[in-house]
Amino acid sequence: MNSATPLPTRPSAWTNEPTPGIHLSGGTQSFRAAQQAQEHLGPGIKLALLIDGSFSLNVDDHAREIVTAGTSSLFVCRDNWRLGHHFAEGLKLQYLTLFLEAGLVEDLLEQNLPASVERGGIFHAMRSTPRAMGSLATSILHRPFRGAAGRLHNSGKALELAALAVEAMRGGRPNSQPSLANAREVQRLHQLRDFLDSHWRDPPTVDVLARQFGFGHRKMTVGFQRLFGSSISEYLRELRLREAWHLLDGGMSATLAAEQTGYTLPHFTVAFTRRFGVTPGSLSRHGIN
Repeated sequence: MNSATPLPTRPSAWTNEPTPGIHLSGGTQSFRAAQQAQEHLGPGIKLALLIDGSFSLNVDDHAREIVTAGTSSLFVCRDNWRLGHHFAEGLKLQYLTLFLEAGLVEDLLEQNLPASVERGGIFHAMRSTPRAMGSLATSILHRPFRGAAGRLHNSGKALELAALAVEAMRGGRPNSQPSLANAREVQRLHQLRDFLDSHWRDPPTVDVLARQFGFGHRKMTVGFQRLFGSSISEYLRELRLREAWHLLDGGMSATLAAEQTGYTLPHFTVAFTRRFGVTPGSLSRHGIN
């Protein structure tokens, strides 16, 4: 069963179960003060589309990740699990979440949920929201029907949305792109990502990385894009900006956070504001010293 610690909401936020096994919630939430919340979930598939705002998230107590407007997060788990949310002071969110219970999913797929080795048994992928998924989310949020018609509408749109999300997270590719031939290459790409997580301050060139991890240049860059949803340079920029978020959230000044993450202050202000929708200074003032 999908349950969460109650959060402060405006009247436009809502939660419903249009049919057994499908849980929807969405609308707008606002926070006068910084808050944290734990969401406890059972086996199944969760999809979360963030339309406006940004917050930090951790999965089963792993390190925080920053979720920003225009992104979709897909989670698959065969066991009980939890999500932690951290919301900044003055934050306003617009969102839609969908949870499909494992029993319903397995009946539809006629097979068990796939096992995952990532995050201790939780598959998690985050991508920019495709236009088709955004349109479906808008249709659900606007709820053009009520009563039985509304439940039928939301049930159908929810399943369609889940199908698009699963397909998008699989990272389809044109036939002209090179494929990942075997599990060892996937493993090396995960090793590459782990290496970048530890060396983002001074990473080697792409050519050096390709030689270090045993790839051709194009196969490595295309494989990384397919597997993780961003280019290597985008991933490194994301690491720098997420580190800056954590520094600011902890009370560090924008000037020092820019220096710590390798930016000049003007470039940092532009990059951070474009990525998260808030200025570094506004987040720093709400940080905890």
